[in-house]
Amino acid sequence: MKNNRLIIPIFYVLFIIGTIIICFLSYMNIKCNIPMPFIIGYLVLTLVIVIYTFIMTILNLRKLKWVEIKKRIFKFIILFVSFGILNIIFDYLFRHSNIDPFKEFSKSLGLVLAFSFYDITFLKKKENIEEDKKSLKNKI
Repeated sequence: MKNNRLIIPIFYVLFIIGTIIICFLSYMNIKCNIPMPFIIGYLVLTLVIVIYTFIMTILNLRKLKWVEIKKRIFKFIILFVSFGILNIIFDYLFRHSNIDPFKEFSKSLGLVLAFSFYDITFLKKKENIEEDKKSLKNKI
């Protein structure tokens, strides 16, 4: 578990550096075979980070109380519907010729998932216990 604390920041730093390099390669429009292995490695790293984040979110979600999970799901539903409707309204106002509700709600889904569940990925057991103590003090 201690190795995990060192490896994950290294993955994130590599991801940020790789993103900068990929942006540079696409901006300069380099069309040779040399960057191709780097691009494939970047995509693999991105896939590993996404899978790790998903697994850690699911594992840490199990540590939360049911009341906290219900609050997050309610927040998710409200934000998802409101962001989706706002996307459709803004598309209707600015480019009303081609509105795709599936595209608009898919953008909202990604954004709202990040807003609602971003902190669960990095949740530690100690933080969850401290939150429980605070909630017990507030009830008393």
